[in-house]
Amino acid sequence: MVFSELLKQIINKVEGAVGVLIMGLDGIAIEQQIEDPRNYDGQLSIIAAAYATLLRNSIRTSSDVGVGALQEMTVISGNLTLVIKLINPEYFLLIALGPNGNVGRARFELRKAQLLLEEEFAF
Repeated sequence: MVFSELLKQIINKVEGAVGVLIMGLDGIAIEQQIEDPRNYDGQLSIIAAAYATLLRNSIRTSSDVGVGALQEMTVISGNLTLVIKLINPEYFLLIALGPNGNVGRARFELRKAQLLLEEEFAF
């Protein structure tokens, strides 16, 4: 599977998408696509790496308190909405949306991508 093509499809289908990437929980980006390289190019992987720490802690907390495995997380800030979907315990998808981004469509497209990528990232 060509990761860049999958990510391009996601960006094209989600209104307001700024960028999308595949990253390991270690903070290393596997692949990314930016809607407009003049905006957030290089910064998206830095943002995602910072949230990887929060994601690791949230995964551990979900397990510790017995609510089940964390599957998805949404972070809403003043300028961006981040939707994070776990592929497996080591990798995740992240889409960044502008203020008017379509969160529902983003969640749907990440779920479809997650199902495709589960096989690629199987242990």
